[in-house]
Amino acid sequence: MRRLRISIDEHRPLGNGMRRSLYSRRSLLLTLAILLAVAACSEREGSTIPEITLGPTTTVAVPSTTSVGPTTTAAPAEPDGVVVETDDDLSAIVAAASEGTRFLLQPGVHRIQPVVPKDGMAFIGRPGAVVSGAQVLEGFVGEEGLWWYLDGVTKTGVERGVCFANASGCGFSQDLFIDDVMLWQVTEFGDLEEGRWFWDGERIYIANDPTRRKVELSVTSHAFVGDADHVELSGLKIEKFATPAQEGTINAQSLGDGERSQGWVLRDIEVTGSHAVGIRTGDETLVSGVYVHHNGQMGLAVSGGTDVIIEDSEIASNNIAGFDWTWEGGGMKATRTEGLIVRNNHAHNNIGPGLWTDIDAMNTLYEGNRVVDNTAMGIFHEISGPAVIRDNYVEGNGFDKSEWLWGAGILIAASNGVEVVGNEVIDNADGIAGIQQDRQDGPRAPYLLEDVLVSSNTIRMQEGQTGVVEDAGTEEVFTDRNIVFEANTYLDISGRRFAWDGRALDRRGWLAIGQDVGASWERST
Repeated sequence: MRRLRISIDEHRPLGNGMRRSLYSRRSLLLTLAILLAVAACSEREGSTIPEITLGPTTTVAVPSTTSVGPTTTAAPAEPDGVVVETDDDLSAIVAAASEGTRFLLQPGVHRIQPVVPKDGMAFIGRPGAVVSGAQVLEGFVGEEGLWWYLDGVTKTGVERGVCFANASGCGFSQDLFIDDVMLWQVTEFGDLEEGRWFWDGERIYIANDPTRRKVELSVTSHAFVGDADHVELSGLKIEKFATPAQEGTINAQSLGDGERSQGWVLRDIEVTGSHAVGIRTGDETLVSGVYVHHNGQMGLAVSGGTDVIIEDSEIASNNIAGFDWTWEGGGMKATRTEGLIVRNNHAHNNIGPGLWTDIDAMNTLYEGNRVVDNTAMGIFHEISGPAVIRDNYVEGNGFDKSEWLWGAGILIAASNGVEVVGNEVIDNADGIAGIQQDRQDGPRAPYLLEDVLVSSNTIRMQEGQTGVVEDAGTEEVFTDRNIVFEANTYLDISGRRFAWDGRALDRRGWLAIGQDVGASWERST
């Protein structure tokens, strides 16, 4: 760096105080003028930054915040990872990269083929980064204003699943979207109407006018799939994948119930428009702060996972393709898990149960969740082992299947070692219930409703019942299975709101059989 030295004689003789004052003021003004000149100089491209020497010994360095010419300009810092633009082939880039690579997805829509991560890879979305499994459709032709059609699009999806009676097309894995809204596929041309579409294999028909609207067809099966360990996804919106039923758009497991991954971290992502399941976890998966909504079958699935944590997430409006939820559908379903933790989530407006553990789910914790307005049970623990269900808020669930006690806000079915403590269960089709059916024994334990404690909950029922029912001819469920209700608070209870041993009981009858010692009976304020 070149230096400009400007000296000011500090040995000039001084006169009286006035002369000293004038000299000091002149020195100050001269120094300020020099500094202003330096600043102006530094702003000009290619200029040098001077050092200012005040007297023979005092040096003040002026820092630079601008470029000082080609020989001194520092290269821009390399980003912490491989930058992926929207027109890059992410699947191919990942296949060529080494383990542990970080990928930085830039803003915009990345239309991809399935990505198979390697161990330790991370996929970080910049704000506005979208990963899509759909292609844009253009060129629809109107048919006398009644419908529009498009030729030349080949089916690539698969068919799987059990549908509601009026949703026969739910099993076809490809979906059509108009302005980001999934249409309902029908299998008969005569059922075509607005909000529905029909595909005869050669021609796509829609009843919505596509003029100046975005029409997309899902064509890619999965976004991220495989059994690599310690993969991270964050900051991404993942949408519109033609995922077959019971598989995840994010599928942390090899397909076909293959090897599960270990240690995936899914944080602050959004998954929507999957035909099937938004996220399917592996072992030791952390799902935190995600938003899984408007997926065709379910928001989340845990299949055989160990030590999976699902927390601080929103699970909303899933099963919009019309799967029969008694086959499998709704907000979240977990099977054959060990140590599953589901806490502080908001599960609402799903078609089917809000949160569901089924088949040998052992040592489960449901804690601090808000489970509201799901068409089936709010929290459903079925043919499984020990669980703690505590401090959840459960309201408005179960009205799609409310007969018997199937509409319970919290339902324990043929499961043992369960504590239901400290929950608010408000205005569901039924309250808190246990059911014993004739179920075959599982590999880890008999499927018995046994050792169940329902304590210190607040329950309000405008309709339905709380209690225990059975249809397996096992009277011992009422005498020898250690099923205890105690110290619960009941709001606005009137009539026969309790079920036990085939009878509908009122408050007096419920207390007479020895249940709810220490209970409170109150009116809402």
